[in-house]
Amino acid sequence: DDRTVPDISPLFGAPTELPPTLLVVGSEDVLLDDNVAMAQHLSRAGTDVALRVYPASPHGFTHHPTSMAEAARHDIGEWLAERLTA
Repeated sequence: DDRTVPDISPLFGAPTELPPTLLVVGSEDVLLDDNVAMAQHLSRAGTDVALRVYPASPHGFTHHPTSMAEAARHDIGEWLAERLTA
């Protein structure tokens, strides 16, 4: 019942020694504010974090057959490639 338990909401945890993190979210996603807050939380903890917000896109948009989803998947691939080849 306590939503401040880190296992329920990571925003209330103490993120330490986490790997680089990419947060991909649509501007129309119901979890947009949570993603922005998490990016700030991770950044304050020293995590290398990137937040990408895609316009006019709902929750789960990367699974849709749209040009915005294709662009996001491309960006995700590039972000991963940069980190996996370093």
